[in-house]
Amino acid sequence: MLNSRPRAAVIGASGIGKHHAKWYHLLGCELVAFAGSSPETVEKTSEALRDLFGFEGQGYWDVQEMLEEARPELVSVCSPPELHKEHVLAAAAAGCHVMCEKPVAWYEHDPERDALADAYEMLDAVEQAGVLAAVNTQYAAAAQSYFALCELAGLSAEVEPIERVEMQMDSRGRGGQARREEIWIDLASHPLSIVQAICGPGEMVAGSERCRIEEKQVEATFTYAARDKQALIEARVVVGNVPEGALVRKLGVNGVLADYEGRNDEAGQFCAYLSIGDTELKATDFVQESLSRFVEAVCEGGKPLMAFADGAANLRMQINILRAGGQSAGQ
Repeated sequence: MLNSRPRAAVIGASGIGKHHAKWYHLLGCELVAFAGSSPETVEKTSEALRDLFGFEGQGYWDVQEMLEEARPELVSVCSPPELHKEHVLAAAAAGCHVMCEKPVAWYEHDPERDALADAYEMLDAVEQAGVLAAVNTQYAAAAQSYFALCELAGLSAEVEPIERVEMQMDSRGRGGQARREEIWIDLASHPLSIVQAICGPGEMVAGSERCRIEEKQVEATFTYAARDKQALIEARVVVGNVPEGALVRKLGVNGVLADYEGRNDEAGQFCAYLSIGDTELKATDFVQESLSRFVEAVCEGGKPLMAFADGAANLRMQINILRAGGQSAGQ
């Protein structure tokens, strides 16, 4: 375990990576460095991070140089998925605890590569290195908030025992231009993590998966065998790409669905809000919760929100469902 102000770094600090950087800073870590893809992007990202929270660390365009010179103790891997393996292995070899963005691995432009095999190779590497590793499927944090909302709304009896779990998630990913299997790869990690968080450890029942892939939406159903509950739970996941207009985002158990959104509270702090009818619950921003749990697990012990092994299992479900839709998935 580390001291109360661990040294943190981010590989790929634009996009979602800038939020990792911001939260490391706000959680009390010392953000010592980030790595970008070129001198030009490093300069641009350095300026953006200085404006965001007063970043005082060093920008690099060579990951190995960053690891050797900056000596971070925590590293977020927010590079493109095809680079995750390279960067996770490098961080683990340097003795760093690792937070990896989702999906754990994916090779959109190299369909011959086996993403799932690479995910388990990464898992072996972090275990051999003796470092803690997590995956940022942050919507898993919504599970606890959902059950708290049901209690607040007097609906707890209706969601026990758990028989069905469902989630619909729209996004404007890739500027609203994502299509077909791209939508699934971009988004499905999140609703699948909801299934994992609500149902607990388990696995998808082989042969139960069904997948319908349309131009701008993917719908999947499957049966999840929850080991701790010794139960078979039906799951439904819908993900879509909506270039404009309202985004539909719902999750729920046994048909009791909650809407959720992210927005600033009265103090300007970005938070998650879940609602059923007129009953609303304010929760910590899911990315904040994911990184907070990771830092806490490293510094004080315990389990992150989504351990790396959970992330690999998430990817396995993602790939198997895509195959059920008639897509090769390239994996």
